[in-house]
Amino acid sequence: MAFTSLLNHVWRADDLPAADVAGTLASGYAALDAELPGGGWPLGALTELLLDAPGCGELSLLLPALARCGGPIVWVLPHDGAAAAPVAPGITLPYAPALAAAGIDLARTLFVAPATPRESLWALEQSLRAPHLGAVIGWLPAGQGDAQFRALRRLHLLAGHQRAPVFVLRVAQAAAPSPAALRLQLVGCDGGLEVTLLKRRGRPLLTPVALQIHPPHSAYTQAEAAPVPAALPARIAASTLAMHRWPAPSISSH
Repeated sequence: MAFTSLLNHVWRADDLPAADVAGTLASGYAALDAELPGGGWPLGALTELLLDAPGCGELSLLLPALARCGGPIVWVLPHDGAAAAPVAPGITLPYAPALAAAGIDLARTLFVAPATPRESLWALEQSLRAPHLGAVIGWLPAGQGDAQFRALRRLHLLAGHQRAPVFVLRVAQAAAPSPAALRLQLVGCDGGLEVTLLKRRGRPLLTPVALQIHPPHSAYTQAEAAPVPAALPARIAASTLAMHRWPAPSISSH
């Protein structure tokens, strides 16, 4: 093989690696896709979104990709650990009319309302054991460093059995080491969003990616949260999910 031909087969540190076998799903934001390995959200791997402040635009960031998912979408809603306050103050919840307006099929959307933080992790794990998922999005409850890492590792391993994007959301103060394949920190700014890639396959990115998104309050509000089965324990909801069989998704690899 000629030397110049050999160079074409050498990976350079300045290059982003190609997508894994499972492929990727375009985020819908060209500037972000240009910096994501494979050109989009990884399938079959865990993506961690660290929020500078809840409601900064994290759900608007995910909408374009979720609208392209070919299978059921599972939302494991947050819980702050207080029996009287199932959702932590300031958390932005998915708003059903906004999801429908973005092209997401509500008939294939499941909201799981955990009763405790422990049930949050249980519901996430059971969701990732279900067949033919379109996507999983969940708020990870706060926890100690080692326990949190082990929980993330279990989710990462389970995500590897799927061919779907898997997102966990946490507050930025929880930015401890993580096994997630992709970690992003999100900071809202004047109706836009600054995305810092804390971890990705390949070379690091030193400057944030600026995205223009719709203001979070235009699509989601704390007061107008999507209807969720509040009276239905997370264990029952997730068990129903695990037993149901959906047709295979139609997401193509890149």
